[in-house]
Amino acid sequence: MKKPKIEVIDKNGSFKVLMKNVPVEIANSIRRIILSEVRTLAIHDVFIFKNNSVLNDDTLAHRLGLIPLKTSRKKVKELLDSVDETDYVTIVLNVSARDKFMTVYSKHLKSKDKEVKPVSNDIVIAKLSPGQAIEAELWARVGSGSEHAKWSPVSVAVVRGLPKISLSKDIPADIAKNLVDICPKNVFILEDDKVKISDPLKCTLCMLCEKEYPEYVKVKIDESSSLLYIEPIGHLPIKDIFEDAFEILMKKLYDFVKLLTEVDINVT
Repeated sequence: MKKPKIEVIDKNGSFKVLMKNVPVEIANSIRRIILSEVRTLAIHDVFIFKNNSVLNDDTLAHRLGLIPLKTSRKKVKELLDSVDETDYVTIVLNVSARDKFMTVYSKHLKSKDKEVKPVSNDIVIAKLSPGQAIEAELWARVGSGSEHAKWSPVSVAVVRGLPKISLSKDIPADIAKNLVDICPKNVFILEDDKVKISDPLKCTLCMLCEKEYPEYVKVKIDESSSLLYIEPIGHLPIKDIFEDAFEILMKKLYDFVKLLTEVDINVT
């Protein structure tokens, strides 16, 4: 087996992770671990001392719990390894509209740990009329996506095989133009009346080009490599997400190998 190679391509907050020499089955295991087993921090316990806004306490607590919190992998491990009861981070919300209307944003959440803060300051929590106020204490705890989606570090995680596109050398000019036009993802470009592949990673394997011109185009799936597309929410840096995922996968494999060595298999 060839040595795996990983390349991360950033596309405005979304990431395409090119895994060469990594089969789809392995890449899919990483995808599932990222979605459900990588641990992050999220608001879990909400203690409301005052709330005379139009939102009832349950709705307010639910909104607060879904605000993603940004922290580091180091902080998550520190909370997991805590031996006392302080396995959470305290966040305070204390706002009052007084004599004018007010919009409560995530920026009004004050964390007692400088390493923990909302992913964005502009998430709307509630709107207050004059005289209304909210006073609450929130406890952020460590969890994983398998417990609740609020702990999942990504909103989207999709894996597929890498497309392999082959073009004939002598493609007529009119067919070359049609190939460029029929591709919904603009995989092909036209240069000097010759069709070329601009970005094979854009290909979604719809096979329209091959169905239309099978004698000029061949599209296959490279089963030895994978493409993982993810959209991080912001709980953890992309590097931390992958380090955690690989660490969890390696532990699972180690535990499985250890289990096999302990099992007495008699083949008759």
